[in-house]
Amino acid sequence: MVSERITCSGCSLLCDDIIIRSDGLYIDEVIGACLKGKERFDQITSKNRILSPLIKEDGELQKATFDEALGKVIKIIKNSSKPLLYGFSTTSCEAQLKGIDLAKTINGFIDSNSTICQGKVLNISKETGITLTTISEIINKADLLMLWGANAAESIPRLLNKVLFSRGKFRMTGREIKTLIVIDPVKTASFGVMGVRDIALQIEPGKDIDLIRVLKEECCVADSVPNNGVAGIDKDDLKRLLLHLTGAENGVIIIGQGILSSQNSPNVIKELLELVQLINVKQKKGRISIMMLGGHYNMVGFDHVALSICGKNHSLQFLNNQLIESKETIVSKIENEDFDCSIIVGTDPISHLPWQLSKKLMAKPLILIDNKQSATSYVADIIIPSAITGIESGGLAYRLDHIPIELKKIIKPPNDILSDEEILTKIMYGFKEGR
Repeated sequence: MVSERITCSGCSLLCDDIIIRSDGLYIDEVIGACLKGKERFDQITSKNRILSPLIKEDGELQKATFDEALGKVIKIIKNSSKPLLYGFSTTSCEAQLKGIDLAKTINGFIDSNSTICQGKVLNISKETGITLTTISEIINKADLLMLWGANAAESIPRLLNKVLFSRGKFRMTGREIKTLIVIDPVKTASFGVMGVRDIALQIEPGKDIDLIRVLKEECCVADSVPNNGVAGIDKDDLKRLLLHLTGAENGVIIIGQGILSSQNSPNVIKELLELVQLINVKQKKGRISIMMLGGHYNMVGFDHVALSICGKNHSLQFLNNQLIESKETIVSKIENEDFDCSIIVGTDPISHLPWQLSKKLMAKPLILIDNKQSATSYVADIIIPSAITGIESGGLAYRLDHIPIELKKIIKPPNDILSDEEILTKIMYGFKEGR
């Protein structure tokens, strides 16, 4: 039994300090992983693991060989004129590249989970600009951390442990000098880590933009805050918030799904980015940065791969093997029923999307490439099981702060299951060969 230090693909933090004990065939022990990380390793032998290709016949999924499933997939694609590809946030960058190549080959539309998450921020930042930061910079330099609509304590369990409680190279004290501010309409678990110097702001639902606009107006004049406060935050707390934002030497605003999914999210995000830029222009001794709290371990990767290959970070429409201009997203495509089959890779849209969209997605042939059962697997027409990236296959992934991390293959997958990259490659070559 050999001990080895590896990177965990349980979430987008990609912790690289996990110790495992393995004989090369099985993982005997996992040390240092959070609950999400342990769940990832438990998936190897989980009861909901998909270990065999499945094809729906007479309304029931039946076991099949890989070649049978591959042949059915290729037949569906060849009879399709508007194939839809979606997911890819829990695959390696190599698999994401193959997914884009496949979409190009079959004149399809490909999108990732990022389009309903951090992709919104990246799109708007093209107009406003954005100041990003890294985990290392936060650990070593930050004196202010703000969670805005982000429940980091539960969504990325080890993030606060790393950035809030650790001692940095340029700050020899840790938690003692770091201020945490939480802004959220819901009292989440992240409120439970507040100290005496921290600020807990339970904002009124849907009022984020009102708070941002007041901060933009008053960001350099902390003595002129509204007497009645704003968005359920009283004058004293608002003044403290302003003083911290304008006085921090190195602060970071961590944006979560709470603000990204709000009804007015495009305006909220734009004005928040403008607020950060405004503070940084007028700030004399420091800066404020942005970090996006994407959950899937390689959501950032798809944005980088797509941007480097196509000049656009998501929502890619191909025609005649060329990228064409399109304002469509996965949501509008499904909503308008502008597709005739779907290839879902490593995600569960039936659970994540509104029922009206899920119903439309289910109405047309659905091909699923994944390693576990989900709501989507129960309605899929064809399922091809895949290896677990970061455990049974390797590849590149991007951490939530846009730092590339190499994932290693630790053990051999059961039943010689292929990786996402290998499956997508076989589909593409099978289509080209006219199988």
